[in-house]
Amino acid sequence: MFRRSVLAMFAAIATAFAILSVMTLPGPASAITPSQTAVTSITVETGPSSVAVSPDGSSVWVTNFNSATVSRINTATNAVTSITVGTGPSSVAVSPDGSSVWVTNFNSDTVSRINTATNAVTSITVGTGPSSVAVSPDGSSVWVAVTNQNGVAVVSRINTTTEAVTSITVGFYPSSVVVSPDGSSVWVTNLIDVSRIDTTTDAVTSITVGTYPFIVAVSPDGSSVWVTNYQSGTVSRIDTATNVVTSITVGSSPYGVVVSPDGSSVWVTNQISETVSRVDTATNAVTSSITVGANPWGVVVSPDGSSVWVTNQGSGTVSRIDTATNVVTSITVGSSPYGVVVSPDGSSVWVTNQGSGTVSRITFPPQPPANVTATPGNAQATISWTAPTNTGGSPITGYTATASAGGQSCTTTTATSCTISGLTNGTTYDISVTAINAVGISDPSVVAVTPTSDLVAPAFTG
Repeated sequence: MFRRSVLAMFAAIATAFAILSVMTLPGPASAITPSQTAVTSITVETGPSSVAVSPDGSSVWVTNFNSATVSRINTATNAVTSITVGTGPSSVAVSPDGSSVWVTNFNSDTVSRINTATNAVTSITVGTGPSSVAVSPDGSSVWVAVTNQNGVAVVSRINTTTEAVTSITVGFYPSSVVVSPDGSSVWVTNLIDVSRIDTTTDAVTSITVGTYPFIVAVSPDGSSVWVTNYQSGTVSRIDTATNVVTSITVGSSPYGVVVSPDGSSVWVTNQISETVSRVDTATNAVTSSITVGANPWGVVVSPDGSSVWVTNQGSGTVSRIDTATNVVTSITVGSSPYGVVVSPDGSSVWVTNQGSGTVSRITFPPQPPANVTATPGNAQATISWTAPTNTGGSPITGYTATASAGGQSCTTTTATSCTISGLTNGTTYDISVTAINAVGISDPSVVAVTPTSDLVAPAFTG
């Protein structure tokens, strides 16, 4: 099995460096992620691991380590297209404009570039054991952690215009790589330290953190970098202005790390403790230790910051943490869930299940209808609205408008207006409008209206 093969390679580390699917998504969104969910299982190929979503949310990309393929999932239909890449595809990233997908092939020492318009693949040779991959914010360069190139640990910088490769020497066994939001720095975790690469000069600064640094994440404003230290039971916070390091004790064997969209919290999965640590970035205090499932691995925050999603490899579950309350909801998915990502609008959560050869798509009820208006009539009111932008990942099947008090209502399937009859003139009603999909009913949008028998005469145009 894929995870065991990587564990064997790094026996002293006891985890996998080859697949790194902890992701953050840029930008706030207005999506909601309520506790009510539905799970759809989508068959891909063997050993699905890393997962990424296109910036427009139209496609999801999954590396199948044991099949030498990438699965492209159409998010409108859940249809799967299989694309052959190199052997041992592990990590995947999408360019900011969505035109290219980049895949590290751990066992063939290459990176595959997929043209998203045609699914055509270009193979680019890097070094031995490429693992993590990141694309610069402007899309001009791709950065790949390479285990070994002619006996030297490097990061490969790929010019996306020419596909020329530049090798930059870093520390021993580079694993996770991220680019700062302004593109000025690249941060790489090595087995013994963290390398900071100046993207203008390719100069490298080595920064000492804890023992066995694993995953690295950067804050949305670029002011801090966060590194999990697997053997130290700590997270290192690096001040990007000074490179000063602050050590924060978390749980046992911290692995995944992600920063909330507003930068106020950092979330860390602790594999042996079976917990998630929540760090307040204003104080560096661990404000909560939240029990999740067995062997928590990947972690991601929803674009609106309302929920954190954690894959529990040993439980076959995903834990949803409500960030307002820290309440945990457990959702059953496939066997050995690993990678997790949230769609840009927050409408779906996507989970790779290594042991099942599947991807679980978690969907929600829709957002409330928008722009609700009520036009009074004689003992009635006509209610109009616009469809919510976020349908919860499942098509809307109907709308209901209900008057309170009284309970009079009207319903539609696709129409965005209807008339409620049987109202009392002169009485003010609150009208609640909800949208419905296969998962459930949205929260209501509410508008007030007072029916009247005083009809306005038409204007005279003589």
